[in-house]
Amino acid sequence: MPGQHKFPRHERLTRKRDFAEAYARGAKRVGRDFIGYVVRREGQGRKFGCAVSRKIGGAVVRNRVKRYLREAYRTHRNEFADDAHLVVVARPSAAKLSYHQCEAAMKRLFRQGAGLRE
Repeated sequence: MPGQHKFPRHERLTRKRDFAEAYARGAKRVGRDFIGYVVRREGQGRKFGCAVSRKIGGAVVRNRVKRYLREAYRTHRNEFADDAHLVVVARPSAAKLSYHQCEAAMKRLFRQGAGLRE
């Protein structure tokens, strides 16, 4: 099972147009700590991206929130639909979350949305 615990490049949303499409066409779910967008893209595979603005805090805090989000996605990626592009936008309250709280908030957010496997 080597390589199973990675976050490969082909699963990352990196382009501005991919984020813009998620914001424009995606199913939006609003939670207390995060806003989630899900876009179904046939044949493109599952992808994840996160956005953390400077309103959240300094660089250390922003990077910690991004790390927590990526890790939560990585450990639960098989629970998400195979053709979903997922974007998570952090809200200011996310700065105070521990990893486990972040993980639970993200799962709760996508449980109410269209992101989880059917």
